[in-house]
Amino acid sequence: MAATARKARATVTRGTRAAWLEAAVRVPIDAAERVGALLVEAGSHGVVTGVRELARGARIRRHETVRGFFPAGDAVRARLAVRAALNRNVDPTLRRAPIAWRELDARLWEMDWREHFQPVVAGRSLVVVPPWNRERFGTRRRIVIHPGMAFGTGQHATTLSCLETLERLASPPPARALDVGTGTGILAIALAKLGVRVVLAVDTDPQAIAAARANVRRNGVARRVRLSSVVLDARTAAHRYPLVVANLYVDVLVALEPTLAGLVTPGGALVTSGVLRAQQARLRRAFASPRWRLARALRRGAWVTSVFTRET
Repeated sequence: MAATARKARATVTRGTRAAWLEAAVRVPIDAAERVGALLVEAGSHGVVTGVRELARGARIRRHETVRGFFPAGDAVRARLAVRAALNRNVDPTLRRAPIAWRELDARLWEMDWREHFQPVVAGRSLVVVPPWNRERFGTRRRIVIHPGMAFGTGQHATTLSCLETLERLASPPPARALDVGTGTGILAIALAKLGVRVVLAVDTDPQAIAAARANVRRNGVARRVRLSSVVLDARTAAHRYPLVVANLYVDVLVALEPTLAGLVTPGGALVTSGVLRAQQARLRRAFASPRWRLARALRRGAWVTSVFTRET
């Protein structure tokens, strides 16, 4: 399974109706990445690819079930958008692909990710594991993640690329770092375990803050990671940061560019992810000279993780 670290959460309490509407599309395995990108373009708040065929005993894996997640309160728009996204594709197999819809409450969400969440090795020194995993991975630093109702378990290309990029940029570790849209807290926890002494993890969603706070405690980094739900404002921020990471939608990244420019120290690095290849040109136009210089772009499948340097 792969779950995005895109910052979208479900607000669920006992007795409430479903928070997510799941669209499941079963396609040939070589089309799974394209379908995931189409679901994101249709408005999905996260993408999961589950190898259900192996669970059924299939000896050769030929298909993937690609799942997207939409707010349950906007079901009609979601159904129309997904069907339209598939119909626009030139591949007739994708245009004819059946879509299975179901509502997910907190109980179903938990059952689903428990079934598929496997350890993820990232870079040279990190591994992301669920709370019940006690396996040893040599000298790798364990990042223990329970997602709650948030996305971000390290298994999607965007999160994995962020982890690998942060590992490289945090050698040696800067004094402080900022994680914008922290979700489960996975990237903030990674920064703390890589040696950053002060990490500010920001998210405006209370459910995300709750999930991140629990994960910070699980990983023993509460003294290094501070969580905040305050909306970012560079004019009132107490600090600027030599390292900032923002794994978000391209629309949000573009809107935040002026704020991020005021939060990254001159010569510092901004890591962006959650951007499709087709959206990269738009991101580069927003994060351009004279304020920014693109230092590196890491492509993994349909996704791009970029490192921008803040110019003086």
